[in-house]
Amino acid sequence: MDRDDMADKVGLPPGTVVHTGIDRTEEVTISIMEFADGQMREYVADCIDDCSPPPSLNITKWVHVCGVHDVDIVSKVCEFYGLHPLVIEDIPSVGQRPKLEIMPKSVYIVLRSYDITEDADRFHSEQVSIAFGENFVLSFQESPVDIFGRIRERARTQDSRIKTEGPDYIVYTILDLLIDKYFVVLERMGDLIEDLEDDLIEQVSSDILTRIYRVKRSLLAFRRHIWPLREVVFKMQRDTQQFVDQNMQVFLRDLYDHVIRVTDHVETFRESITGMLDIYLSSVSNKMNNVMKVLTVISTIFIPLTLMASIYGMNWHWIPEIEILGAAGYPIFLLAMLTVTTCLVIYFRRINWI
Repeated sequence: MDRDDMADKVGLPPGTVVHTGIDRTEEVTISIMEFADGQMREYVADCIDDCSPPPSLNITKWVHVCGVHDVDIVSKVCEFYGLHPLVIEDIPSVGQRPKLEIMPKSVYIVLRSYDITEDADRFHSEQVSIAFGENFVLSFQESPVDIFGRIRERARTQDSRIKTEGPDYIVYTILDLLIDKYFVVLERMGDLIEDLEDDLIEQVSSDILTRIYRVKRSLLAFRRHIWPLREVVFKMQRDTQQFVDQNMQVFLRDLYDHVIRVTDHVETFRESITGMLDIYLSSVSNKMNNVMKVLTVISTIFIPLTLMASIYGMNWHWIPEIEILGAAGYPIFLLAMLTVTTCLVIYFRRINWI
């Protein structure tokens, strides 16, 4: 999120539409699908008037906007369908917490889409906003690449339910796609955690710690956007009877079950990352203890030798051993030092220090 854009938004009246994402220069594209009596019409909007409401209640219109940086286009599309000014304000204000707002004539949902980047070690996310009513669905995404291509492919098939069901089924299909993509991200996240665990067992290094914190940050961001989604799906089941057909309840229950599974996986991975950090700190501590043990053994061996060398290195003529031992004193002294060293080494090996 651009901090300058957020700073510019401070103090503005409620309902002021400001884009708060990264600066984009791509052209905004609008894809439109219309469904009626099992038939479908698909086209790309040439002008903003193509986004106007369908002429009949029997026609369901899905307008998908790729790019929310042009706030004028976003505002005009939303105004066609009478969306509340605060909803229009939230759409280009990226970084929203997943939520569901019920308006008199529409329902507004905001959540995030996650994808794996090309390097497979990082994750891309963007805000997706959905508004739907009696015969329309509006969807908005940040990037210029349409993330709902698979839904369009399904809609083009002859026996697709999307052609015959209402806006609520289209919204369910969108939510189901986004949540299914969470499982793909979680699978890759699990692979990264397994690789980290294997590397951590083999060797402890600062590079592994950096990778652990990178995965941890990604997981925390993912968790922050997943937990509120449970409330969104549950609220959609309970409070949107005016806009959601009763037959859709079984689909929404299945969707809620998927969200619960995602949150369970996230919590499991979170515990694994926390455990890996503990293992890393323990390994570093054990490594330091081993180093200190080696230094202690070396110091303990050389302390008595240093004492002996210090005593017989004093420059006093009347040290009795000097005259008694004579020429044999030097080899006898070395033998005594070797004996002391050998005894200490044997002792340390018996207590498994070396």
